[in-house]
Amino acid sequence: MNTRIRVALFTPLIASSLAVGSLGFAVSSAHAAQSAAPTKASCSTKASTNGTGRVTVSGTGFRASTKVLLEGSTGKTFTASVTPTGSFAVANLEDADYSATQSGTGEIACGSAKAAEQKDAKAQFREGFSQGFALVKADCKKLNQQNKNNLAAVDPNFEKGFKAGSELAAQRFCK
Repeated sequence: MNTRIRVALFTPLIASSLAVGSLGFAVSSAHAAQSAAPTKASCSTKASTNGTGRVTVSGTGFRASTKVLLEGSTGKTFTASVTPTGSFAVANLEDADYSATQSGTGEIACGSAKAAEQKDAKAQFREGFSQGFALVKADCKKLNQQNKNNLAAVDPNFEKGFKAGSELAAQRFCK
């Protein structure tokens, strides 16, 4: 057989076998990395309801039946046991900015109770604003009239947002 024909026939075979081998390696590497990666861990800090100023730091998505190191911005550290479901909770801590670290993973910010309350206040304001705006946009006669069907106490931040949203809708749509 002619040398030129041999090269023309075997070159594509060699190139394709290299490509298939590389593809198999890439797929197995991606699969190994995916199975080794833990689920997305998260944690939060919540103020106790008894008015003591103490907080509970809790988390989910951690590797089961291991330990988590909690470190507060005050420099104090605590160890928490992770349950078989991947969660933990440590109660009766002083309010500080906490982070959680599990062996082999990075640091996860848990925040502080004060930051969580501020975040909730902003969410309440946004929700009130949206509802107030939508209500007045739909019917200008309902300016500053909250839905009275909900008899539960309304969050003050929700009320402020509702008023601001309804007033903005009135300026735009009720002239």
